[in-house]
Amino acid sequence: MPYALGIDLGTARTTAAVSRNQRDSWSEPVVVPLDAEADRPGVASVLHLTGDDTVEAGEVANRHGAANPDRVARDFLDRIGDEVPLALGGRHYPAETLAAALVGWVVDRVEALEGMPASQLVVTHPVGWGAHRRAVLLAALREVDLPELTMLPRPVAAAEAYAATERLEVGEEVAVYSLGASRFEAAVLRRGSFGFELRSHADSTEVLGGELFDDLLAEHATADLGDLPDPAALAALRAACVTAKERLSTAVAVTIPAPQPAKKATVLVNRSDFDAMIRPAVEHTVRILQRAISAAADADADSGKDAVRAVVLVGGCASMPLVAELVSAATRVRVVAADDPTTAIARGAALAGGKVAKPTIQSAALPVTPTVTPAAGVTDLMRFDDIGPEIADIGPPPPRPPVEIAPLDPPARGLARLTRRSRGGGAEVDELDRGRRAWDFDDNEDRDDRDLAPARTRDRDDRDDRDPPAPPRRRRRIDDEDDE
Repeated sequence: MPYALGIDLGTARTTAAVSRNQRDSWSEPVVVPLDAEADRPGVASVLHLTGDDTVEAGEVANRHGAANPDRVARDFLDRIGDEVPLALGGRHYPAETLAAALVGWVVDRVEALEGMPASQLVVTHPVGWGAHRRAVLLAALREVDLPELTMLPRPVAAAEAYAATERLEVGEEVAVYSLGASRFEAAVLRRGSFGFELRSHADSTEVLGGELFDDLLAEHATADLGDLPDPAALAALRAACVTAKERLSTAVAVTIPAPQPAKKATVLVNRSDFDAMIRPAVEHTVRILQRAISAAADADADSGKDAVRAVVLVGGCASMPLVAELVSAATRVRVVAADDPTTAIARGAALAGGKVAKPTIQSAALPVTPTVTPAAGVTDLMRFDDIGPEIADIGPPPPRPPVEIAPLDPPARGLARLTRRSRGGGAEVDELDRGRRAWDFDDNEDRDDRDLAPARTRDRDDRDDRDPPAPPRRRRRIDDEDDE
C-alpha cells in the first residue's frame, strides 16, 4: 500500500510516522516503532560506526559504542552547516553526512516493515535554519538513495497535526510552542487553502528543554544524597532522574532510587519542588513565544486579522502541567497539548507528505511557507529546492581551517565503503583504505616538508599529466519537478 513517511530529526530522538493511501484518501498517521530495545517512540539520535564501516543507530549504537566511544556520534544535528567536521573512528565526517546516514537508517527500517519504499518522504528541520543549513542537509540527503524528498519546518508539521484533529478555518492563525530535549522554538502560522503560511518565528540560542530539566533534577538529588564520587553512580542517578521527570508530568510526587554508595535509599521529589526548579527556564520559553506572537500581530495590524486562535504544545516536555499553566496565563488564548506531543511533528510531516505524494489519488500540493524574519519579503519555501538563486545565494560560510573530510555513506542503503584521497607518483587517486587514516601523509615525506604542501599543489596543477579527479559518486537524483 502506498504511504508517505514523515521523519522528525530530533537532537535526542528521531521519530517517524506513516500515512497510508487508501483509494481516495490518506489514513491517519501511525507512529513507526524504530527501535525494539527502546521503551519510548522513535530511536535515539546516536550513531555507531562499526569496524567494517557500517552504521548502527539507537540503543544498539549506545551499547556497542560503550567499548569504542571514539566511534560514536551524538549531538551532531546541531552541528549541521558547520564546516568543522566530527571525528569518528579515526576519520572526519560533516554533521550533515551523519544526519543523512541516520535518515537512511530510518528509511530502511520503515521499508522493511512496510514491504515497499515510501511514495513521499518529508524530513523536518528547525524553523530558524537559514538557507545555508537547509542546503547542506538537502545536498547530503540527495546523496542517499531515498524516496521523493521534501524538507519542512518543524512548526509547519506540528500545525498539520493540529489541523487534522481540530477545526481551523482558512485565514485563522495558530501558534506552536515546541519544547524538546535541548532546544525551544515558537512560531505563528496562518491556515491557507492547502497548507500553512509561516507568519513569524523565534527560538532559543541556549539549551532549553528536557536535558536541562534532567540536570536540574539530578543536581537536586545529588545535594540531598551527598557526594557521589563514582562516575557510574552519577550516571545511574541521572538516568533515574530522567524517568522521574517523565513521571512528574502525571504524578504529584515520585521517589528517585539512590545508587550505592549513598547515605539514603531514595530521594522524594514533589511536583511543586520540580516546578520551582524549572520555572525560570519555562518562563523564558514563554517570553520567546510572546515575541513570536507579537511579531505576527504587528504584521497583521493593518490588515485587521484576528489574534491566534490557539497555542499548540508539542515536544517531549509539552506535557508538563507547568508549561500549559504559564503559556495560558501569558497568552490568554486556548492552549492545546497535542495528542502524544513527542510524535506530533513526525505525524504532521507524514500528513504533509500525503499532500505532495502522487500514488493513486489527486491531491493538492502543500503550498509555500513564507517567513517574516527578513523584511524584504524573502520566501521560505517548504521545498528548499524551489528557492531561486537570488534568494538562496547568501554568500559563503565563515572561513574555517582546512580539513580533509572522508565521505560517509549510509551502509544499509548499499553505500558502506569509505574512500580517501592518497598520493601516488605525484598524482592524487581514489582508493579504499581501512587501515590508515585519511589525512595521513606518505611515510617517505619528511614532517618538516608539510609546510611546502601548498607550493607542491600549485606545481602539480601546472603539470599536463595530472590525473583528472574522479567525479563524485551520486545515487538516484530526485526529480524536483515531479514534486511540484
